[in-house]
Amino acid sequence: MADLVEVPTPGLRVRRSRTEGHETKSTKGRRSRRVPLANRVLPLVQQMTTGKKANDLLFTTDTGATLHRGAVTRTLKWEQTGQGRRLHDLRHTAACLWLARGVDVGTVKEWMGHESIATTNLYLHFLGTGADAAGLDRLNDTGHRGAQKPPEGTRRGHMTRRRANDKQETRPSLR
Repeated sequence: MADLVEVPTPGLRVRRSRTEGHETKSTKGRRSRRVPLANRVLPLVQQMTTGKKANDLLFTTDTGATLHRGAVTRTLKWEQTGQGRRLHDLRHTAACLWLARGVDVGTVKEWMGHESIATTNLYLHFLGTGADAAGLDRLNDTGHRGAQKPPEGTRRGHMTRRRANDKQETRPSLR
């Protein structure tokens, strides 16, 4: 099977596609790309290649017929299991998961087959920033490591009164 590459690392070579009702054609960007296969997926893909010729499509029905999107969505009961998402959204999910796992943007760009890094950068906003992650870590920290001392004039568990600009202000203690 020509589309399964195992050296130097396992992956699929995406060089053509076939949309339901259309002929097989080259990819949108007219360039082939290599998409990695995780160790837990590789044996499944290897099994799919059994009995296939070099130029056969990898994803087919059990009888070797072209696997169409409509059949997949019916089999998966996608209207219920997809929860309002499109099947194509799985592609976007993959990009976000790769980025969240620390795969650099340039590598994800190549795996997705994007011509521009700007297209891949669109996925980054789903992940938040390092500051978001650090802030959430602090919010979730139950060990109170590095907790700051309460400001002067406050006592733990009590409300304090302060004068500010000739007005009474009541605020809870911070600790």
